[in-house]
Amino acid sequence: MQINREQVRLLTQMQGINVPENELDSIAIRLTTWLSALDEIEKEIGPQINAAEPIPPVYPREEF
Repeated sequence: MQINREQVRLLTQMQGINVPENELDSIAIRLTTWLSALDEIEKEIGPQINAAEPIPPVYPREEF
């Protein structure tokens, strides 16, 4: 997945985050790298992750 500076600008504006213009390219590169790595992980072990039963949260002081 390729993210460009305009997409970063839009995403940060939607979240109300002020990012200097000179940082947009760096953020786009880092986000693209991160999302690409996640895609590779999904390709390799996605079926295994989907087959695993989720562990429900258990709180130590919860009464049963």
